[in-house]
Amino acid sequence: MVQIRNWRLLLDLGQAGASVSYRDIVAGLARAIGDGRLLPGAALPGTRDMAAMLGVNRKTVIVAYEEAAIKGWLVSRERSGTYVSSAFDRGAVHGAPGAQDRLFAPALQTLSLPGYFDELPPQGALRDRRMMYFDNGSPDHRLLPQAILHRHYRRALRESLRNGRVRYGNLESARQLREALAGMLAATRALAVSPANICLTQGTQMALHLAAAALIRPGDTVVVERLSYPPAWAIFQALGARVEVVDIDAHGCQVEQVETLCRRRPIRFIYLTPHHQFPSTVSLRADRREKLLGLAIRHGFAIIEEDYDHEYHFTGRPYAPLASDPWQRHVIYVGSLSKLLGSSFRCGFVVGPENLIATLEGNQHLLATHGDAILQKMLAELITDGELRRHVRRSSKHYRDRQEVLLDCLQRSFGDRISTRVPEGGLALWVTFSEDLDVDALARNAISEGLFVRSGSQFSPLGESINGSRLGFASMSSDELVRAVARLQRASLRSRR
Repeated sequence: MVQIRNWRLLLDLGQAGASVSYRDIVAGLARAIGDGRLLPGAALPGTRDMAAMLGVNRKTVIVAYEEAAIKGWLVSRERSGTYVSSAFDRGAVHGAPGAQDRLFAPALQTLSLPGYFDELPPQGALRDRRMMYFDNGSPDHRLLPQAILHRHYRRALRESLRNGRVRYGNLESARQLREALAGMLAATRALAVSPANICLTQGTQMALHLAAAALIRPGDTVVVERLSYPPAWAIFQALGARVEVVDIDAHGCQVEQVETLCRRRPIRFIYLTPHHQFPSTVSLRADRREKLLGLAIRHGFAIIEEDYDHEYHFTGRPYAPLASDPWQRHVIYVGSLSKLLGSSFRCGFVVGPENLIATLEGNQHLLATHGDAILQKMLAELITDGELRRHVRRSSKHYRDRQEVLLDCLQRSFGDRISTRVPEGGLALWVTFSEDLDVDALARNAISEGLFVRSGSQFSPLGESINGSRLGFASMSSDELVRAVARLQRASLRSRR
C-alpha cells in the first residue's frame, strides 16, 4: 500500500515476500498510472515516507523516482514534491485500456432529459464570480443569519450526539421536524394537519417522484400546464406517464380544458403550481380553484399541488392552498424549505391523508431509511424558536426592493420591446420579448457577456418556441441586478431575428 499524500493506494510490486528493487517500484507506479489509479498531477509521498511504507531503503525510492521521471511517468518540482506527469497520456501506456474499453458493458436504460438539466451555464463552463445568473428565483444566501445558523447547528449536533439521535434508524429528529412543520403549515398556510400527515424528503424533486410513483401506472395520462417545471414532467414521463398539457392565462390554469380532457380519457392526476405559477408567476383565481377541486372529486383524479415559495407574497393576502379545503381528499401538497434557506438545505415535504403518507414512507424506505438527523433537528428548532419566521420577514423586504429594481432596469433598457406583469409574489419575473428578438439566441449570446439566462422554450413540455424568460431577482443585490440587465441588453443587440 502506498499513501498518496493523505490516502493509500494499492501498489503491485511483484511477488509477495520478495525483495523490492527500484525497478519493481517503477513498474508498480507505471501500472498504477496506466490503469488510472494514479491520475495526472497526483502528488506522491516524499522518498522518506515512501521508503517507510514499502519497507525499503530510502536510496531505492530515490533511484526509482529518478528513473520514473526520466521515463516520463513522474515530474519533480523543487520545494514542492514529486507528481505524476500532467502531460501523461494514460491511453498511450502499454497494456492500458482505451476510454471505450472502460465503459460499462451491459446495455443501459438512459432517460431523455429536457434541456433544463444541462449544466449551468451551457458549454460546461464552471460557475465562477465573473458569471451572473438569472436563476429561477433562488434566495440570497448572503442574507442568511449565519451566526444564528451556526449556533443552532452546533446545538443540534451536540444534543444529537449526546442523545444518540445519530444512530442508524433513529427517527426522533424527523418526528420533531414533522411536528414543527405541522405547526408552521397550520399558522401560515391554513393546513390543518398533524405530523402523521407529513412525509419528509430530500428536496422537492424527491417529493414529486415519491408522489408520482405512488400514482402512475404505465400509460396513465398526467396533465401539466403548457409552461411548467421541467423536472416534474420529466419524472412523470420516466415513470411511464403520457403527458397532456392545458393552457394558462393571466388567471392561471384554464380549468375548462381539464374538464374537456376528462371527457376524452381518464386522468390520473394534474400537476400545477397555483400560488405563483411556475414559470409565469400568475396566481390561480379563486373560482378556478373551486372548479378544479370539484372536477377532481367528480372524475376521480388527484391533484399534485407544489407550493414552492408560499411565504414570499407581496400583494394582498396569499391564497390558501388547494390542500387547505377541509372536504378534499384528492390533493397531494408538496413544499420545501429551500426557498427560505437556500438549496443546500435539502428539506422537502409531502402533505396528504394518512394512508397516502404511510404509502409514501413505505416506498421511501427503498431509497433511504432516514434523513440527516442533525439538519432535521436544527430546522425544527429554527421553526419552533421563530428564527425562520423572522428571517423570512427580514429577507422579504430586500426581495420586494429587488423586484422593483429589476422592473425599473428592464423598462429603461428594453422599453416596449418587453412586456411583464408585476406578480403578486414570488422571487422571479416572467418577461415576454417582442417578436423581433430571438430568446433562444439571447440565451446563447448572454453567455459571452458573462450572464446565464434560460430560454422560455426550456419550460415547454411540448418543446415549443417560447419568446419569454423567467428572471429570478432574489439572489442578486440591487447593484448586481443593474449590471445583469446591462449584460442582457448587450446580448439582445446580437439576438435580432
